[in-house]
Amino acid sequence: MTGTIAGVAQAADETGVAAGQVLGAASELSRQSEALSAQVGHFLADLRAA
Repeated sequence: MTGTIAGVAQAADETGVAAGQVLGAASELSRQSEALSAQVGHFLADLRAA
């Protein structure tokens, strides 16, 4: 029984770490998306001005 509880606790810890990594990746992807959107906006503005 103790081994099962320890296994569940370890799995929960690993799940928490993985969730943190996913959150970090999603935050970085959001940041990159915003930067790309701004660059596309500038590009389109330059096209319109040409």
